[in-house]
Amino acid sequence: MSIYASAYELLPLVSFIFNIFIISLVLRSDWKSLRNRVFVLMLLTMGLWGITIFGMRTSPHPYGADLALIWEEGTIVMILGVWVLFYHFTLLYSNIRAPKTLMPCFYVLWAVFAVLSLTGQIVTQVEEVTLVGGYVGWAARFTTLGYTYMALGYIPALLGVYNLYWVYRATNPPEEKNRALYMLAGASLSILGATSDFLFSAELFFYPFGIMSNLYFVALTTVAMLKYQLLELRVVLRSGIIYSMLGSLIVGVYGVVFGFFYFTFQSQSDPARLLSSVAAASVVAIALQPLLNQIQHWADGWFHRERYDHLQALEQFSLETKDITDLNSISESLTGLVRRAMMANSAALLLPGPQSSEFRVSSASGLKDTEDISLRSSSPILTWLRDNESILTRKDLDVIARFRALSVADQQAVEELDMELLIPLKSKGQLTGGLIVGPKLADGNYSRGDINLLRTVANQTATAIENARLYTEEAVRVAELEELEKLKQTLLLTVSHELKTPLTAIKAGTEMLELQENASPSSAKGRLLRSINRGVERLERLVDESLDYARMQDANLELELEPTNLAELYEETIILLTPAARAKRQTLELDLPEYIPSIEVDRRRCERVLLNLVSNANRYTQPGGKIVVSVEVESDYVITSVVDSGQGVPDADRDKIFNVYYRTSNGDGRGAGASSGIGLAIAKYLVELHGGKIWVNSVLGEGSSFHFSLPIGARNENSGN
Repeated sequence: MSIYASAYELLPLVSFIFNIFIISLVLRSDWKSLRNRVFVLMLLTMGLWGITIFGMRTSPHPYGADLALIWEEGTIVMILGVWVLFYHFTLLYSNIRAPKTLMPCFYVLWAVFAVLSLTGQIVTQVEEVTLVGGYVGWAARFTTLGYTYMALGYIPALLGVYNLYWVYRATNPPEEKNRALYMLAGASLSILGATSDFLFSAELFFYPFGIMSNLYFVALTTVAMLKYQLLELRVVLRSGIIYSMLGSLIVGVYGVVFGFFYFTFQSQSDPARLLSSVAAASVVAIALQPLLNQIQHWADGWFHRERYDHLQALEQFSLETKDITDLNSISESLTGLVRRAMMANSAALLLPGPQSSEFRVSSASGLKDTEDISLRSSSPILTWLRDNESILTRKDLDVIARFRALSVADQQAVEELDMELLIPLKSKGQLTGGLIVGPKLADGNYSRGDINLLRTVANQTATAIENARLYTEEAVRVAELEELEKLKQTLLLTVSHELKTPLTAIKAGTEMLELQENASPSSAKGRLLRSINRGVERLERLVDESLDYARMQDANLELELEPTNLAELYEETIILLTPAARAKRQTLELDLPEYIPSIEVDRRRCERVLLNLVSNANRYTQPGGKIVVSVEVESDYVITSVVDSGQGVPDADRDKIFNVYYRTSNGDGRGAGASSGIGLAIAKYLVELHGGKIWVNSVLGEGSSFHFSLPIGARNENSGN
């Protein structure tokens, strides 16, 4: 038997054994993963594909056609199964949401054609064919349905390839793009291999490309799934092609020159011809060297073109950072660009933390959960960086004596940050940070050029990063001072507004007494009422001045929560506001449901919300108008509504009406001081402090309805009015 015949028969068996071996590796890595289990089923089906091919090819000649046909029918079943499972695997890997019925349809299609194949509807017979070297093999003869079956197999296969291509295009991390590229290359090879097997049936012999492509597919996909660091596939292909072309060019030039001199001077002796040819080749080598250097530069730029782009961006970034004051922007841009330019697994930036006793991770690219990673300022690593200008490598930690005393926390930080290089950032001779770069994606070493570039970038960005850090710290201090000022203003505003509503009620009461008593201005009663009015007006002016000074901002007010009967609270509030409504001949109604939950609220603050809303309705509703306060109970909230028949809120004012000092121009009494413009803002603030919401609906010319919700809460119990 020839070597070709042996390979023809044994390679399918090798494919089966190889698939079983790969299955054991995948199951050992994570057998609970659904993605891995589907991948294992695909590998098993592909292995069975190989074993059925082995059975067919080892069927005896010339009387084993029936046995070969049985094996071929099994092979046909496995072909579609491989591609259906492959498509299912790519869906799980890419997290692409396919139509819910598509995957079941593919499995049903596989089952139907399996039955058709096993009943002889796909392949009618197998025939002997003569292979390379005169060896006789078996080839299937398909029915029309069989050709349709083979064509349908391309649908899940090509959809799976598209899923991998989508992952490659949509993924940003280089290692994940490379992982998808591995699978994409393997799947493409496998499809081409399956096509060659199909063409073999048409007596177009490409063997053993089909089996070998399946082996490559399994190997590439498994490596991509199980190995963390992968060789950069595109770089390997580009470098191989270009360096092969360069080698061919050099050999060609030397060969032409050597041959020219050797055959031109045939009249000379053999040693003389050889010597002249060698001398000419040496001259060519010297003259060709500058050109080769330029070609080498072009070649490096071509197959590392993405990296070259990132290197240029990194250099440009280091020049532009001097004008940037946003520390987060600088940090994130620096780590991202360094990682891509160096083609590294990760990059991180260490900066002094809020406590000067440690350096913390400010930003990271390619790493997760770095918020709590830090190095003590007294760490031997940072001490070494302060005393030296050079870059610290991972090997230095194993060689330099002082690092043998690293604490467990420092060692853990080094491991979690995956440190390969640590570049010191210094400003005015002081250590202001450290740039950590992880291992290269392709397990390579950093070149001297990489080290020099990182040192240059670190020197140029160190001052800018330190300035941005100091600017950020100062901005935080300024923000804290502003927050304290806002708290002071909020407190003053709240106190002032608490005085305003009782003053309004007192003023309305004295005005009603004047009307009812019809007291003479010169009488004692009349003078007393006028004195009360003047005192109220004076207090109102003082409150208005306080309101003008205060600013409505966030405040950390603490609520005094207690179970509250809202019906009782609202009835008391309406009684308090009734005089103001009567003074304007307005109808003030309270509409309560039969049952209202007793909820935990700050009684005084909740009363303030309703007072402000009804006072606002009173102010902006014409004399003779109507104001209705109603309550609705939903599943999780109690919703209170204050509806008036005023002029309504213009559309342009609705988004601003709850802003501090904002006042609309509708209603009566719109002179200066008619409204401070903060009542609704305080109501909104207090409602949200309770965990509720407040909103307004309005139709211009018909009135407005203000609504606010208060959460019922798990501890509240239903109670009647």
